[in-house]
Amino acid sequence: MDPAVMELEIGPGPEPGSYVARVLRSVGGGEPRETFRLDLDELVDRRPLLEASVLSSAVSARRVMSDTEAVLQDVGRRLFDAAFAGSVGTAYRTSIAVASERGLSVQVSLRLTAPGLAALPWEALYDAETDRYLCRKEPLVRHVPAAHTPVLRIAPPLRVLGMISSPRGLPLLDVELERDRLEQALSPHIDDGRVELSWLEDLTWDGLHAKLLEGSWHVLHFIGHGAYDTRADEGVLAFVGRDGRADYVTASALADLLDEAEPTPRLVVLNSCQSGTGGPTDLFSGTAAALARSGIHAVAAMQFSISDDAALAFSRGFYTALAHNRGIDEAVRSGRIGILGAGRGTLEWVTPVLYLRGDAHLFDLGPVPTDHVAPPPPPAHADATGRPRGDTPEQREPASARASAASAAPAPPTPATAGEGTARRPAWRRWAIAGAASVLAAGAVVTALLLIPFGGDPGGSGDQPSTAELAVPLDMDWVDVGLYCTLGDEFVIEVTGRGWLDETADSQIGPDGLPAGERPEARVLPDANTGSVIGKLDTTPEIFAVGTGTTYPCPAQGGLMLGINDTDLANNSGEFGAFVTLNQ
Repeated sequence: MDPAVMELEIGPGPEPGSYVARVLRSVGGGEPRETFRLDLDELVDRRPLLEASVLSSAVSARRVMSDTEAVLQDVGRRLFDAAFAGSVGTAYRTSIAVASERGLSVQVSLRLTAPGLAALPWEALYDAETDRYLCRKEPLVRHVPAAHTPVLRIAPPLRVLGMISSPRGLPLLDVELERDRLEQALSPHIDDGRVELSWLEDLTWDGLHAKLLEGSWHVLHFIGHGAYDTRADEGVLAFVGRDGRADYVTASALADLLDEAEPTPRLVVLNSCQSGTGGPTDLFSGTAAALARSGIHAVAAMQFSISDDAALAFSRGFYTALAHNRGIDEAVRSGRIGILGAGRGTLEWVTPVLYLRGDAHLFDLGPVPTDHVAPPPPPAHADATGRPRGDTPEQREPASARASAASAAPAPPTPATAGEGTARRPAWRRWAIAGAASVLAAGAVVTALLLIPFGGDPGGSGDQPSTAELAVPLDMDWVDVGLYCTLGDEFVIEVTGRGWLDETADSQIGPDGLPAGERPEARVLPDANTGSVIGKLDTTPEIFAVGTGTTYPCPAQGGLMLGINDTDLANNSGEFGAFVTLNQ
């Protein structure tokens, strides 16, 4: 479910050294503002100590609170106490409480309009009252103003262009190992057809130029060296020059180069040292911020140097969330949680920074094509990644190559155990088409696709639970799920996604519909929110509320139908994704 948003603008105040924090919008309502003072120069001067503390934490032992964390927590507390003082802090806590009642998280969106503020580590924001770092509990983004942009619908795979730059004269990167790590992080999603990873072998200016013109790319993932040029007051990335040495490409020049792509990639990931750093005078001087300002919808970057283990953990959590249609803000938070799990004492979860231009939901990744061939199971002597133990990186075959060379006859899945916890989904899910897809003549949009696993029983008479995964369009009447129950069975339904009830951005909803009970006259089911997901059996008149999820005991035999709680579907757009399990 998409988070609620609290957008906070922090800009210059009436006097030197003063700033104004103003709530532009929040789920808790109101637009309070507060003036505060902040010693910007002193905090910027502490950046080297903070970076050293964060990086050293990757190898430090965990105590009640290490000296390194004390440094981070002090900076985070000072930033929170300043920006969230008085009525602004009250609005934040109210938003958290209201969102919690609705089962939502709160995206804290910072709009930094005073030069110099971008250089501060806002990802360290620490609320002493609740003893928590904001970015570990709620998605936190650095907002770049932009007009509303529709979600980009993608037929899998999500195309990722990987780039590694290791020029002479800079600390050498183990190119094969770096490739192997990213492939390892993406391997499950490459294998199931959700992601395609390609590599740019020649990371020169001309090489990237040619690759951008060659095809469409959704994500660019850069691994290499970055820095901040204090003389030019601009972030730079180190490409490889014609002589093999570093060719420092400024953020503004890189933005112009990326404009050559058609369409321009929506997401750039900068896995490089200091790529998220902003300058003390130019609000958009950092590499990441400059790319976002230039038109890249989202840029995930690193504001400090990052260890290899943390970079791998971030990529794994980040891309897993993206592959499952999470918003980019939630994907970055998933990457942070991945880093947190890589070492109990690490503070490197504070290192990633997200600059977001517009909406957080960049992609709507459709169902995996039914002709996708899953790779064979790993051999008995393989490790957890599916690679034979003892292989060197040079001997390891990329996940993309393994998938393309897979046998056309996948191994049969192991059935799930009857009565297993409903939150668990079989790791072996291999899908086959079991229902028809309706296609709208205008735009040829697939409106419903029903999927049932091998070994499932669409009639509901088998010993094992059957499952289905499908789209529930907001502009379509009831959708047949394709699962059939008898008295005593139950359906476990989970729903995610977003849509709109008209052409305005304010009409955006999740599976729970309009959160404040608006438009009651348009409801099919009076007791559920307008626009929420509802269900029924095709043999009974009873309609029940589904929302983001429910367990429905079947009162009779019949086939499950899902729909939208709205009597006027004509202006609706978007769709929800539903996963249904039949427990017999």
